[in-house]
Amino acid sequence: MEVENNNNTQLPANTPEKCPEKRKATFDDKPLEIKRLKEDCSEVETTPRPPPQSPKKRLQLDGKPQNNRTKRNKDLNFLYGNYKHYYGKRILDKDFHDIRLDVLGTQPELFRDKQLLDIGCNSGHLSIEICKKFNAKSLVGLDIDRGLVKDAQMTISSLKHLTPPGSRFPYNVKFLHGNYVLDDDVLLEIERPQFDVILCLSVTKWIHLNFCDAGLKQAFRRMFLQLRPDGKLILEPQSFDGYRRRKKISENIRENYNSIKFRPDQFPEYLLSPEVGFASMELMGIPEHCKTGFKRPIQIFKKV
Repeated sequence: MEVENNNNTQLPANTPEKCPEKRKATFDDKPLEIKRLKEDCSEVETTPRPPPQSPKKRLQLDGKPQNNRTKRNKDLNFLYGNYKHYYGKRILDKDFHDIRLDVLGTQPELFRDKQLLDIGCNSGHLSIEICKKFNAKSLVGLDIDRGLVKDAQMTISSLKHLTPPGSRFPYNVKFLHGNYVLDDDVLLEIERPQFDVILCLSVTKWIHLNFCDAGLKQAFRRMFLQLRPDGKLILEPQSFDGYRRRKKISENIRENYNSIKFRPDQFPEYLLSPEVGFASMELMGIPEHCKTGFKRPIQIFKKV
């Protein structure tokens, strides 16, 4: 089954704020009564006018400023960990060099002439480097954020303009917008092996917080089904401590966090169980990052 045909979804669009309607100021319950001036101004009955007000004060009624704007939690834009400048925290020099490449580079044969799927590819920088550096046969990058996928596609288009036709890279890289978690487990029945290697790097926390235990377990089973015999799942799970810092993003995320029973230290046992089917696991390495939070183990699960 083609990845691009499965359960493509869009991130919820932000509803634009409506401009507040202009208000007409009134001073009493009766209409303002204005009489024509007569020759003798002393005989003219007039209603006293309020003192001039600045535009800002005219928007105030009963001494309270009118403010129709509601505070917006900026983190709501990143419900799926879809931070636009995520890779900036991973790069240690001016040129792009995600230090996870050093760990992946210890076993370059895993990628050489293989067909790869990168789940949660963000803006595609790491996906592109993996395909280029390790001479992969092809790579499909999938992300739930349409804007990030568009950025990744633009990067590939720019590289194609600089590369003569006939070269394998970058013509062997494409990016798709979609949600890897399916609407219904029954859709797993039509999955077929199509990749040699699946990468799931620092994505499990976001799947977990948005789709709970059932959603993450379904994703693991789908990864297994999409791998060919002797295929490899390269997994970089986040620790559960990192979940707590993100549980306040929304009320739904908070509820999901409180319902989680399936902890990251249980992932290997589940992946190796008959419910999924991987045959073995090995530790590929731990990136030596300057920030403790990014020192996450990278694991390899093998399908026979």
